[in-house]
Amino acid sequence: MAVFSDPDSAIATLMHQHVAQLLRVLVFFCLLAVLVYTIASPIDLSLLPLRLVVVIPLITAFLGALWLVHRQRIRQASWLIIGSLWIILTMTAALSRGIAAPAFAVLPIVVVMAGVLLGRQWAWVIALLSIGVGGLFVLFADQLQSPLLAHSPLSWLIAYSLYMLLGSYFIDQLMQHFHQSLRETEKELRERQTTEQHLRESEEKLARLFDFAPFAMIIVRLQDAMIINANAACREFFGVSSEQLIKQPISSLHWSQLSSKWPTIATTLHQQGSVYGVEFSFQRSDSTTCFAQLAAEIVEMPEGLCAIVAMQDVTPLQRANERLVELAARQEQLATLAREALANSNLDALFAAAAEQIGSTLLLNGIEIIELDPEGEVRVHTVWGNVPTAPLSIAFLRSLPADHPGWSCLPTELADRVADLGLSGPALPIRGNERLFGLLVAYAKTPLDAEIVFFLRSVANVLAVALERVYAEQERQQLETQMLQAQKLESLGLLAGGIAHDFNNLLTGIMGHTSLALLDLHPNHELQPHLVAIDQAAQRAAELCSQLLAYAGRGQRSLETVNLSTLVREMGGILHLPSHRSGHVTIHYDLVTDLPSVVVEASQIRQVVLNLLTNAIEAIGERGGSVTLRTRVVTLSATDLRRLNLTPTIPPGRYVTLTVSDTGIGMDEVTMRRIFDPFFSTKPKGHGLGLAAVQGIVRRHNGAIKVESVPGLGSSFTIYLPAASKEVAVAPGTVTKPITLQGTAFIVDDDVAVRTTLRRILERAGMVTVEAGDGRSALALLTESTLPITIALVDLAMPGMNGLELLDAIRQHEPQLPVLLMSGNAEQVVTGKLPIDRYTDFLPKPYRSHDLLTKISQLIQNATQRVPDEL
Repeated sequence: MAVFSDPDSAIATLMHQHVAQLLRVLVFFCLLAVLVYTIASPIDLSLLPLRLVVVIPLITAFLGALWLVHRQRIRQASWLIIGSLWIILTMTAALSRGIAAPAFAVLPIVVVMAGVLLGRQWAWVIALLSIGVGGLFVLFADQLQSPLLAHSPLSWLIAYSLYMLLGSYFIDQLMQHFHQSLRETEKELRERQTTEQHLRESEEKLARLFDFAPFAMIIVRLQDAMIINANAACREFFGVSSEQLIKQPISSLHWSQLSSKWPTIATTLHQQGSVYGVEFSFQRSDSTTCFAQLAAEIVEMPEGLCAIVAMQDVTPLQRANERLVELAARQEQLATLAREALANSNLDALFAAAAEQIGSTLLLNGIEIIELDPEGEVRVHTVWGNVPTAPLSIAFLRSLPADHPGWSCLPTELADRVADLGLSGPALPIRGNERLFGLLVAYAKTPLDAEIVFFLRSVANVLAVALERVYAEQERQQLETQMLQAQKLESLGLLAGGIAHDFNNLLTGIMGHTSLALLDLHPNHELQPHLVAIDQAAQRAAELCSQLLAYAGRGQRSLETVNLSTLVREMGGILHLPSHRSGHVTIHYDLVTDLPSVVVEASQIRQVVLNLLTNAIEAIGERGGSVTLRTRVVTLSATDLRRLNLTPTIPPGRYVTLTVSDTGIGMDEVTMRRIFDPFFSTKPKGHGLGLAAVQGIVRRHNGAIKVESVPGLGSSFTIYLPAASKEVAVAPGTVTKPITLQGTAFIVDDDVAVRTTLRRILERAGMVTVEAGDGRSALALLTESTLPITIALVDLAMPGMNGLELLDAIRQHEPQLPVLLMSGNAEQVVTGKLPIDRYTDFLPKPYRSHDLLTKISQLIQNATQRVPDEL
């Protein structure tokens, strides 16, 4: 088996089968030889038992070997045959003349059989044992007994014939096996040559495939980390020559992280056999940093255990990942900035945070956030880094439209400011829905790419949202203030409307009777001073009620066209400072002569001028100073109106302005918020209706007020009145001569005291009076009475049928009857203009008797005069 077996050969199984077949033949041949020798060889019958002692163990051993062969226990069967043959033959030789015995001659065949079946080492063992036994036979030949078994020539012939047959059989088997082995060896050699040829071709193909592979590959010997090969793609991948890679240790690749990571890669390869997804960076010859990812696997090569390493360029992917991380960081910054914009109303803090975030993210030299506030003022709200200090062009920024797209590169107006710094950059608009809030300017040494500009534009949009929210909140608060002011005005209007009628009726009676008493008494009468004091007190009460109605925007208006500069100059001629103030206060006039006219109620505008001038003088106090009255004409746009922040709001257009400024003590913000509140005053004895009346008068004339004040530096009040587009007729002057009247006056008033006062005044002037306490009874008297009526005096506010309804009824019966309407609060009944014409006029309560008679005389005169159309 040792001779035939080849564990590495593909025919090992076939050799095993040959040995088994050889054992079977050997067993049968030995059995046959023993039987033939036993039967054919003559023997003494007395020695037959001795021969059976030899033959029976042999037969038993041969049968046992046959059984072992049948059970595929070849080696045990071989030991059994060789051992039993050698022992029986040696014993037989000892019993048959020793070395001269035929049994001893068969021992060489046993040696051959041992070599074939058990291997050459056992052949040597059997041969040496046989030689040793033969030597013993020779050494002790004289002492051996005469042979117990006698052999005849026939026995020798049979024995040697069997020896020759057995030897020939074994030689034949050996030769067959030898030739078969030669054939199989030759076949195996041809197959190996073919395999080697295919292997060489495969190796050549593999080498070509390795060298021309589209991705970088190297082969590294694991024993010493030596690069034994590198393909063309690898050399191009790293940008090096073959000499710089092949036959070089990986540790010499100092321009790559692969040298530092290789020990870990090698350890993983030894443990797992492969490794995947290892990333490393390297630098090309142009100092460009690139990134790669490798996969490696162990292979057995002639050079030893090696690793094939394949590498892929992941630089674009790495750059993309870095860009994604950068974009995610920018988006997070935008989200953070948006949250701060929603939560923070402090613009300075918000802009500072925005500039800090931009500066920490982008490689910029400086950042400016330029704000164009609602007042049109331009200022650098926030600066970061290296920015110019030169002033900005306000006109340039104000001229930018609301939808301006901005600049990718600085315009000339902004680039000139950084010309000496060598900076450039974009200027992006901070733009809301309807207006431009400002600019976000970024400065850099080199032009910025589109992504950075887009990020800056996004920051500008976030800031625009924040500014729009802040300004919307300010406008909301301003609107709430205006609504609150309107509610105050409405409440005060209701209050004034509720008390004005009764209060003015009382004042009418007081002033009417006082004027009658003054006329009846002698000028030197002792009651004259008291009556004058009563009349003055009633007049002050009437003025107070007039101011209250003026603040509420109520009361009948008598409009006329005036030149505001002329009106102020005329008032300057009649104004006289108190003697204790004349040396402390100086009044300056800066009046434009060619002002456009304004359509106003002159008396109320005079009251405005007087109230503002009085407040200015009071603000100067005892320390001395000056008051300046200035008139101008301006054209206001929507942008100007947002900047001025006027109260109340007015539409864009052409306006005449009156400014009263002083050098007094000024006002703080708390005081400025309350100066127009009725009954609020900073003076100990002030009633708090002066500025309230000014605001009401200005509002009623569709104007506005702007207040500016600095504590310790003075205040400035500017009145804006709409410029007239055309002239209107000037109201006629009053009659100053004594008045005597004739005819019948019809008095209609629900207040008895007023009717009594009117009756006495008219009867003293020479008229006959008829009275009615309400509209319905008055209408019945007019339709049923035949008494001719010269004029009707009708109160507007009466229960049941009011004055306007009675006027309509009178016009149906007497279209040309003069009617004088009277009321302490005309707007309590009339929502628009009063129907004033040739036959109808209006007199507000309270009034003096002279004013009443003058109005009646003018109305009767107008009604009696004929116009050309009536002739």
